Amino acid sequence: MAEPTTPGGHDTAADKNGKRSETTESSALALDSWSALLQPAALIAFAWTLTQIVFVAYPLIDTFAQRALHVGFALALAIAMIGRRAARRRARIAWAAFALVVFLPALYITLNVDYLVSGRIQGVDAVRPIEYAAGLLLLVVLFEVSRRVLGLGLAVFSAIFVAYFFLGPFLPGELSHRYTGMSHFIDSQFLSMQGIFGVPTAVSVSTVFYFILFAAVYDIYGGGRMIIELAFALTGRTVGGPAKAAVVSSGMLGCVSGSAVANVMSTGIFTIPLMMRVGYAPRFAGAVEAAASTGGQLVPPVMGAAAFIMADYLQMPYQTIVLAAILPAVVYYVALLLMVDLKARAEGLRPSAEAMQVKIGETLRSRGHLLLALAWLVWRIIAGYPVENAAIEACGVTLLVGTLHPRTRRGPLALIEAMVVSAERSVAVALPCALAGVVVAVIAYTGLGTKFTGMMLWLAAGQLPVLLVLTMLASLVLGTGMPTTSAYIMAAVLLAPAMIEIGAQPLTVHFFIFYFSILSMVTPPVALSAYAAASISRASPNETGYSAFMLSLPGFLIPFGAILHPGLLLMGSTFDAVWGLANVLLGFAGVCVAMIGWLFRPIGRGWRAYFLVVGLLTLLPDFWSTVVSVALLAAGTAWLWRDQRARLARPAV
Repeated sequence: MAEPTTPGGHDTAADKNGKRSETTESSALALDSWSALLQPAALIAFAWTLTQIVFVAYPLIDTFAQRALHVGFALALAIAMIGRRAARRRARIAWAAFALVVFLPALYITLNVDYLVSGRIQGVDAVRPIEYAAGLLLLVVLFEVSRRVLGLGLAVFSAIFVAYFFLGPFLPGELSHRYTGMSHFIDSQFLSMQGIFGVPTAVSVSTVFYFILFAAVYDIYGGGRMIIELAFALTGRTVGGPAKAAVVSSGMLGCVSGSAVANVMSTGIFTIPLMMRVGYAPRFAGAVEAAASTGGQLVPPVMGAAAFIMADYLQMPYQTIVLAAILPAVVYYVALLLMVDLKARAEGLRPSAEAMQVKIGETLRSRGHLLLALAWLVWRIIAGYPVENAAIEACGVTLLVGTLHPRTRRGPLALIEAMVVSAERSVAVALPCALAGVVVAVIAYTGLGTKFTGMMLWLAAGQLPVLLVLTMLASLVLGTGMPTTSAYIMAAVLLAPAMIEIGAQPLTVHFFIFYFSILSMVTPPVALSAYAAASISRASPNETGYSAFMLSLPGFLIPFGAILHPGLLLMGSTFDAVWGLANVLLGFAGVCVAMIGWLFRPIGRGWRAYFLVVGLLTLLPDFWSTVVSVALLAAGTAWLWRDQRARLARPAV
């Protein structure tokens, strides 16, 4: 039987040469021959992945050394990637040499780890000249490379905290602190497992890297293509099928990748053109993909790097975080599917003939065995197995089942490509984690966190609703143009203590912050996932961002819903979970009707306001308010249904 093409009839690289699946992100490190592995960037990336595998195989390697090597490889690889774009060969050689020099501080820590951990007393022993040089080199390069790779926002934000460290003693009032000086700065940031090598880096080195590796291996063997085809097979025959396929495939792919922009670029190249061909406006097609891909970071079991950091902050098993995230993820995607369905019905859009060609039976026969790897990963995580080992095992299962089946078999070069690509993708996590560590250390040593908590409580006047709104706004601002991981870390350090002090439960507080850090990806004026989608749809980035924001509005209510209904995070009894889920789903139904402006027929502003208010009231935990609001929701729906039937029954004039 002939190999099926992707929806839309586009041949993929996997179809042509058997090497890559169509959802593999385009990467300058992608290998098309064994000689390509000899490029400096590819060599560093391959060495980094091998080193990470050694960390799992030999866990007795000192933790400090692991973190140092992780940051060292990330910086060296980022520099080699920058140098690879140089036009002249001499410049490329110079960049490669600089990458080796930047690795020296990590090498110094690795070779002297026994002295730094056991023989040296932090804050007492003097900083050596070589440690000054190595620490300053690492910090300066970290800021500059982050500026080039991640953009100006995070680098400037972190630099403000560094400036505060040195200028704090000269500031008036509560902002003043006494902990300053270059020796203290190098001591805390470079010579200890705080600062650059603190908790954020620990999560990146011990957990996140391995899930990125799994996503790359899974993709190479066709897992990404299988997910997209399954989504089209499940939704292609329904109203607004391509848009629903975008929602489903992005959610399914998000449970593996945990990256909003990566989801957009992986699934959007297929779903956005199909949505446009069936009649969706380009800005709406891009907005659907952006909103769906952003929600992928909410979907267990991966959920992005921030979820692992949350588990570390709360000192909870990661499976607790995974289980707590299930119902909110379901609610988000149900609301998004409902909005897409209402929009398709409002515009009279029909199913796509191309999407209807995808057969679920053929997809399962050719790639269904790859579901075993996902099932293994989920089972091991929920069973409480160490997550990094679960990810490595899932890589092994993918390799085994993918190689045994002739339709997904790949050569050794493809596996090496996955190792190289995974290291490249990890740069975008390791660098913001290292910078976030710098900020966290400054906050800890200067006492800024306690002062900020007091300020938040003063502004909120001790009222939780006011504090929730302030925290939401602050989380969205922190996430403006900043990676989700960094935004969550900053918000968790600065904002979470105030909410916990006022009486909120720690898990709900961190989920509240986690959600808004993610949703900043679709919040204007800097909506990164919407901008990525606009590059495919060729619509206005600002219009796409605004539309994605409107589609994601139910998601903005989920954190408040979790505060009102902790059962939504599986806290409490089964009844609490069912009650919270029912309240939130019914409330979102009203909000979705209000956002789209259609229910059986187009509705005006009055009806939209009615459904918006009633939908919000349904979220309240009080029993009688729920009864009244559900009755009003049902009454409004029945009235519009009856009115539309009466209109259709009238004879045409």
